[in-house]
Amino acid sequence: MKGLTILIAIGLIALAIETFGIPYQTVVNGTHTGTISAVETSGIIFKTVTVYVKTDPQSSQEDAYCLIDKSLIETLKGYEQAKTKVTIRYNSYLIKGYINCDSEPGGIIIGVSE
Repeated sequence: MKGLTILIAIGLIALAIETFGIPYQTVVNGTHTGTISAVETSGIIFKTVTVYVKTDPQSSQEDAYCLIDKSLIETLKGYEQAKTKVTIRYNSYLIKGYINCDSEPGGIIIGVSE
């Protein structure tokens, strides 16, 4: 019975980590200069924001980044509409968490500048 209790506790901890993440900044950080091609909000229960950035406006390749700081949404949408070239700063967490970034492969935007 004690083993089952430990297994359930470990399972609940793993579920909490997968859902809420671990806000531990890793060594993955950098910048990306390009144009914002889209700012997309998705999710039924947990609303996540994905920002798509193209290095070259003529290219079909775009990189996806997660946005946790919702105060940047309007700024990024303004850059998208104006087709302004911007530099985003991003980093990553050890585990992002479903509630923050769904399953986005890219980094987490921490700032943007022209």
